[in-house]
Amino acid sequence: MHSEYRFSDLAESLKNGFLADEIVLTLARAERGDLPGVHERKLLAQAVTLLRAAEEGSKWLDNPKLTSDSKTAAMFFGRAVKALPNVYTSEVFIQRITELKETASQLSEGQGLPPVERIRFLRTFFFNAARSELDRTEELLDGESSIDALKWTVSNK
Repeated sequence: MHSEYRFSDLAESLKNGFLADEIVLTLARAERGDLPGVHERKLLAQAVTLLRAAEEGSKWLDNPKLTSDSKTAAMFFGRAVKALPNVYTSEVFIQRITELKETASQLSEGQGLPPVERIRFLRTFFFNAARSELDRTEELLDGESSIDALKWTVSNK
């Protein structure tokens, strides 16, 4: 990977990880019975968007054309697959993503709290996504070689 792209990849990974962490915290509060406020509903609306992208990414496999939209959808699909480790068929994957999306939608629209099990399932999904993103961030940081580090060293010459 070219060093010019590492920084943008690292920034994206950190952003995605922080977003997943915020969603997990919001869902933990909802699991305790706290209704999401305005800020939390916006976070949950972003969760719905991410889940829609993962759903679209699963469809990309049937028609693999590379565009900026399909690249993003395929990327979110890959991340969703990692966050749902016990799903082995595409039908079950779509079913689980649909369930997650419905729960996130209900919460983001302020329609009350869904059953605790559904909130917990959504929280676990985003917890797994955050953990996966942390692994990606660490890989990007570990990918920095000493040669790249020398490029940034200030010399007194």
